[in-house]
Amino acid sequence: MRIIHTDNAPSHAGPVPQAVEAGGWIHVSALFGADARQRVIPDDARAEAEQLFDNLVSILAAGGAGLTDVVRVGIVMRNLQRDRPVFNDVWAQRFGEHRPARSAIESSAFGRPGENARFMIEVAAYRG
Repeated sequence: MRIIHTDNAPSHAGPVPQAVEAGGWIHVSALFGADARQRVIPDDARAEAEQLFDNLVSILAAGGAGLTDVVRVGIVMRNLQRDRPVFNDVWAQRFGEHRPARSAIESSAFGRPGENARFMIEVAAYRG
């Protein structure tokens, strides 16, 4: 197993890597739409989703992969009905014709206290 890290995406405060690679599979840990340097979540849902995908692209690139290598995405949204349309729009723009499997659930219990992130994703990608 190889740890993947980049300074171009936010790191976790605890002992959690940004991602790990094993056997050609890259598993991205819980990922948020925070700015990598200031760790601030944007006030706007679209800006947060865009930043989240920027972070994902950076982590995947550090592992030698890209969005077309993504096989599955698990999504947690603080308010699924309100924020899903914006997230889906950004998703479609970023993934284009590529269609990884995905699931989405609503939960208010994720992220760091006070950050009020709208989105969290976990990703599995395969570089073969």
